[in-house]
Amino acid sequence: MLSKPTWFSIHSWVGVKLSILLCFIVATGTLAVISHEIDWLTNPAKRVAPSSVSDMNWEAVYEQALTETAKLTPPVSNIESIQAPIHPWFSAQVIYRDDNKQRHRLFFHPTTGEYLGGGRWLNWQRFFRVTHRHLMLPLTLGITIVSAFSIAILAILISSLYIYRRWWKGFLRKPRWRHKQTRWGDLHRLVGVWSLWFLIVIGITGSWYLAERWGAAAPSSDKGYAMTQAAMDEPVMPTQAAFNTMLQKTQAQFQALTIQEVRLPNKAGGVVAFQGQASAILVRSRANTIQFDPVSAETVFKQYGNDLSIHLRISEAADPLHFGVWGEVQGNTGKLASKILYFLFGIFLTGLCITGTYMYGLRVGRKVGSIPSKNTPRANTPFRIWRVALKKMGGVAWFFISAVVVCLSYGIYTYIPFRI
Repeated sequence: MLSKPTWFSIHSWVGVKLSILLCFIVATGTLAVISHEIDWLTNPAKRVAPSSVSDMNWEAVYEQALTETAKLTPPVSNIESIQAPIHPWFSAQVIYRDDNKQRHRLFFHPTTGEYLGGGRWLNWQRFFRVTHRHLMLPLTLGITIVSAFSIAILAILISSLYIYRRWWKGFLRKPRWRHKQTRWGDLHRLVGVWSLWFLIVIGITGSWYLAERWGAAAPSSDKGYAMTQAAMDEPVMPTQAAFNTMLQKTQAQFQALTIQEVRLPNKAGGVVAFQGQASAILVRSRANTIQFDPVSAETVFKQYGNDLSIHLRISEAADPLHFGVWGEVQGNTGKLASKILYFLFGIFLTGLCITGTYMYGLRVGRKVGSIPSKNTPRANTPFRIWRVALKKMGGVAWFFISAVVVCLSYGIYTYIPFRI
């Protein structure tokens, strides 16, 4: 059993040495939770009046999407997917690829099918997603680095339980405001205790992403293939009549399915897949699917989320738990509530990174005499505190600062201006 001073050393080393990049990862993940909502604020084409929406009219949206893509120069013959609104005040979204294989977005009124406008693929949602997921690095390298920090989060969590004895009594403990060190220390512990569940969820799911990237990924459960020769030779977009038939069969053969996305063929042998939520909890929409041949509209594959293996259920649960979208099984309101909860605790976790480093600089600075003690009547010295903390981090601080600057610079170069 490690002693309390040893656990404190582990907590301080991990929490301070890695604080800059850890704080950046946590902050971008916090913003990634509400990135769709940020896009909604910045792009008028994504907004509709909730009172004008009665349901998702898949037939009307598909028909209008075919019309709008045919008007493009050059005309686009293949649509990649149609996505239902994630909230009642959102428009439906269609994604297509141009001749250069670049993705683009089109937005439609979910009930009337009215075309509302277009948008770039590289929007705020993509910016925060790729920044948080892999720091805009090559995928395997970036995911490995980011996911490894989940182990750091678990180390901070475990060490904190040994440092803060009888931590379960701290949920309602009032912070002391007498001195700067006790004030920030008590706030750090109070927020930390309330964030324990969040640290566990983020730490475990992040570690799972690391395991998936290095060999533990579940096999694909998508087993649908086209049956007609025309669809096997090249990707075929279904006719409006075929699409309507598929929708009717979906409603008849998979009555529990609430359709959230329709994926259309993008390669030879591809199928039309209706995906969404049913009775299985903590699964992505792809876990519940019914698939059709794009030409004959015959059913070729059907899958219930409840029928997945344990390995696949664990894999499917990672995203809803990590990004706070598990509320979608309760409907749009539940999804928004869970996202707000994750956003708030993401702010708390970001604050823990900052206050932990600040307290370390304050404590170390007073030891070496560069910061006055709490009993000395001198002005606050926040700049000195941060300078001491950075100095104690050593060269790793400047390495992480450089990494963050490079990541943001590349992101600005790639994504700005956000031409929505």
